[in-house]
Amino acid sequence: MQTAPTDPKAAALAKAQAASSLQNIALTLFANVAIAVSLALLIYLREGSAPILWWLAAAVAFAVLRAAWVSHLKSSGKIERHPHRVLRGLTIMAFVSGLLWSVVPLGLPVFTHAHNVNDVVFIMAGTTTGAIIQSLAYSPMAIAFGAPLMGATILRMLLSGGDVGYIVAADIAFLTVMLFRAARLGERNFIASQSTTIAATELAESLAAANHTLERLVSIDSLTGLANRSHFRSVAGAACAAGRGVAFLLFDVDNFKIINDTRGHDAGDRVLQTVAALLRSACSGDDLPVRLGGDEFIVVLQGEDVANRAVALGERLMQALLRPVMIAGQPLAVSCSIGIATQAEGAIDLEELSARADAALYRAKDDGRACMRVFDAKMQCALTLQRRLDAELPAALARRELHVEFQPQVAMATQEVIGFEALLRWKHPTAGLIPPPDIVSAAIRLRLSGQLTEFVGERVCAFLRALDRKKAQAIRVSINVSPREFPIHSPAQTLKLVTERYGVDPRRIEIEVTEEAMFDPKRCADELKLIDEHGFALAIDDFGVGHSSIANLMAVEIDTIKIDRSFIDGIAGNRRDQQLVAAITAVALPLGHRIIAEGVEREADAECLRMLGCSYGQGWLYGKPMKEDDAIAWLVRHRGAAPPTVAPIVARSA
Repeated sequence: MQTAPTDPKAAALAKAQAASSLQNIALTLFANVAIAVSLALLIYLREGSAPILWWLAAAVAFAVLRAAWVSHLKSSGKIERHPHRVLRGLTIMAFVSGLLWSVVPLGLPVFTHAHNVNDVVFIMAGTTTGAIIQSLAYSPMAIAFGAPLMGATILRMLLSGGDVGYIVAADIAFLTVMLFRAARLGERNFIASQSTTIAATELAESLAAANHTLERLVSIDSLTGLANRSHFRSVAGAACAAGRGVAFLLFDVDNFKIINDTRGHDAGDRVLQTVAALLRSACSGDDLPVRLGGDEFIVVLQGEDVANRAVALGERLMQALLRPVMIAGQPLAVSCSIGIATQAEGAIDLEELSARADAALYRAKDDGRACMRVFDAKMQCALTLQRRLDAELPAALARRELHVEFQPQVAMATQEVIGFEALLRWKHPTAGLIPPPDIVSAAIRLRLSGQLTEFVGERVCAFLRALDRKKAQAIRVSINVSPREFPIHSPAQTLKLVTERYGVDPRRIEIEVTEEAMFDPKRCADELKLIDEHGFALAIDDFGVGHSSIANLMAVEIDTIKIDRSFIDGIAGNRRDQQLVAAITAVALPLGHRIIAEGVEREADAECLRMLGCSYGQGWLYGKPMKEDDAIAWLVRHRGAAPPTVAPIVARSA
């Protein structure tokens, strides 16, 4: 149990935890009473057992007592004066409530009957899950309630005897561990969020004239403390539009994947934190250092003489990295490749300047890494191809030169096909195969996103119709859309019209969006609502790389979560990635989300994923992307070689 510290920041954090816990407890108590009444009525009507009514009376009375005590706390001001006492009191109350609930499986004779045991397992697990969800600000309260309740349930299953009872007891124990771990993770996320808020408030009070510094704290990267991608786009977009001089210094750590693979992800995190500290010390007060993601960083410089200042900053950073980073007491040589792009005066598009910095960074890598390159006229030639794609995409789309390939998604334990992902392809006559992100980016710039989505939707509907003619199982096909399209057109409305034209049930199509759609609800909420209203399933793609949070999972009607391939490749030997996937499954599965792992290429990784609770996979281990006819033929052959499955295409519950 935490002791009451004198640190004002810790006290402020405790107040926030106490306030959040008290805010949520009314709903928790209501749910507690409702479940208790339901349970008592169920047992009484089934068994005619009077003790369950006595238990119900005690449960309701204790809930009323807790409600009165909570009301007193809110009106007495004790949250402000003694937040730690309030938290201790809430925890004790939760523990007593848990003890009272543990009487049900252990103390009432009606639960010696097998059918009643089944009821108590379901109700107790659900009650604990609800308590966890409502107590993310302060995990000891949820754990204090759930520990005796789940412990009693496990003991009841063990006392019931038989192999089934032992297996169920083991499953409940595993669920308990994962729920408690989710509670601790939720509390850490709450603490991190509140710590940022507290720091921002203190800074506002002491440095009222330094508003730009406060803005840096709005969105920070939790690992390094630097600004994150979202804040970068806000600040850099305004700087590019202002036209008073802006420079991007873009860099990443050379051979960072090798560092992760050979020294472990903890060492990799230490390297990123060290680089961030060096970057922060090298920057001036007006510069904005950002971690874009992974090992990629960028600095936004504004004002006069940005070109020379950016080069000087790059030289300072490379000089600082000459000193090895100490990892577990051993030196580790670290270098970085840097690309710089500047706009001395006049407004410039954010994407344009970012593309120039990217081109300079790629040149630095091509030149052997551990060096710095500034965007120049020669590098402009590298962007000419993109301009060419912009010029040729409309005609290529009109002539149907693009095509769609389909990659299967399977149940990893049985190899049964549950669906396909539609992948856009464009084989350019001179440039070769164009990556889908480049096609999508060009379409967004040209405002052709609606036509591109319609084209993909038509190919998917034709594919589904062809499968129906082959009498294949009613599988689901997923289509990727970018949240950047939402201001331009409505992918949901476009696909609705396509499905009506082809006579395809919308429930057979799943729309995949990256998790930035959840991070920017104002921009994406209307489109996500349309996806639900039109009957399409919703998948969150590349989950885990951006803005993942429990609150996001609960706020959006999600059918499927696709774990990004960066966490899947080599997961069998990567404990950190295993912990991440376990955390995702622990939170997502109780919420009813289907989880698909992307990029599964090794059987060892697939087996590890199954052990972690991830049942579905997509990757070359199961099938490569195929053209429509090849995918249909593959599925027909696969159907003959494996038992058929019926994909879970059902209407989402209200």
